[in-house]
Amino acid sequence: MLLGIVGTGTVIAGWAMITATGLVSERSLPSPTAVATSLPLVLADPDLHAGLADTLLTWLGALALASAVAIVLGVLIGTVPWLARPAMVAVNALRSIPSTALIPLAILLFGLGPAMKGAVAVYAVAPIVLINTIYGVAGTEPMRIDAARSMHWPWWRRWAWLVLPSATPAIVTGIRVASGIALVVVVSAELLGGRSGAGLILVQYQQALRIDMAYACITVIGVVGMALYGLLTLAERRTIARIHLV
Repeated sequence: MLLGIVGTGTVIAGWAMITATGLVSERSLPSPTAVATSLPLVLADPDLHAGLADTLLTWLGALALASAVAIVLGVLIGTVPWLARPAMVAVNALRSIPSTALIPLAILLFGLGPAMKGAVAVYAVAPIVLINTIYGVAGTEPMRIDAARSMHWPWWRRWAWLVLPSATPAIVTGIRVASGIALVVVVSAELLGGRSGAGLILVQYQQALRIDMAYACITVIGVVGMALYGLLTLAERRTIARIHLV
């Protein structure tokens, strides 16, 4: 925590030096003082509250849908060895296409509503959870599976008691990594073509030439993202610790 505070303070100090020396125009980069002054106004803006709620709801829905589909497919692919290689080729081919490049196509298919943002976010993060699930399932101890077969366990019991617990650390790690990417993609979609969300509020501040409020809005979104990442990291640690205890 101390190192994080020192690092943040160093960034703010460097930011203040750049604006004080005039290396960058204040029209492009307001001083930290100006942004801090605008922060209470941004926090009190009801439009930002509604925009953040819309962004977080889309983020949560996209992350949940992508995780559910990816976990089911990952368990299936990881359990059937001959599916792994062609599946990984297909996943890596899809990952080579940036998710933001598909925003125009998503607008044509889904319009400018939450479905567009959610679809792009699902496309961006599902491969991450899928790959982690496949590797997690493939890392299940073979001797444990052989022991379960020797005791004539049905397939569903082997999956529920052996495969999924063994793959859970990799799965929750994939979800944690995907969560940050999902938030970035949702906000990016809002910036480029959304009708609602925190990204749209940021664009409105920029168009009104309130650059200080735009940077304050970016700060709020960043803090929210850090809080979500911290909560998921804590959940990941507790989940892994509980599995290790079992």
